[in-house]
Amino acid sequence: GDDDDSESDEEDAPPRKRPRTAAAQPRAAWATKYYGVYRARSKFEASYRDRDGQNQSIGKFATEEEAAHAYNAALAKHGLESIRKVNKVDKTGRLVAKPERVSVSARPDVPEADRKCKYHGVTYLERTKRFQGRYNNDGAGKKKTCGYFPTQVEAARAREAAIKRFGLESMNKMNTNAAGVLVEKP
Repeated sequence: GDDDDSESDEEDAPPRKRPRTAAAQPRAAWATKYYGVYRARSKFEASYRDRDGQNQSIGKFATEEEAAHAYNAALAKHGLESIRKVNKVDKTGRLVAKPERVSVSARPDVPEADRKCKYHGVTYLERTKRFQGRYNNDGAGKKKTCGYFPTQVEAARAREAAIKRFGLESMNKMNTNAAGVLVEKP
């Protein structure tokens, strides 16, 4: 009888967990202060996304600064500086750290009175605490988002710019008058 109990104890033991990969770890565990650079065990790995969105590895480096310089050089070599984030370099030639991410909970609340949108195509999103600018992209009512902004004035201006850029003035209500000044909806 005692032998049977010892076998069942082994079966009831929880399964061993596999080691966590870098992707499964919290972001802070593998992220660095530069774009395109990630911690890979005891080294720093540099990679970028090409024009097709495919991840391209540059290599592993001893310091994150070396990896960041390699990332910038790869973007320049492939002409991706205008469509990818580049690590900034100050006047002395030193790398500047990327800005810290601000969590949604750390964003200031927009007062209730200011959440009522005063412009066409602008909506306040409670979950992100941001204003969204949207415009009509075709005659079928398909909406396109032009971004998320801290103020509704910024959202309205971005919406107007997108509408004008794509020549969609006839399909959308505009927020500007003939002089180009933002006017609140009636």
